[in-house]
Amino acid sequence: MLDQSLELEEQAPSVDKRLGSVVRMIVEQYDGDVKAFVDSTRYRIEVNRKAEAASHNGDEAALA
Repeated sequence: MLDQSLELEEQAPSVDKRLGSVVRMIVEQYDGDVKAFVDSTRYRIEVNRKAEAASHNGDEAALA
């Protein structure tokens, strides 16, 4: 059992490696423009929240 967990630990990338790959993707996608990335992320979150709120409002109207 211990050997299996050690094998999984060795196979899984460390947090630092995963974080580094995420940062690389951000830099590549936005050419280093972190502000554009943050604005894009905020916009997507806002759109998702509005869609979720509209969905909940539709559900409540259907129940009334």
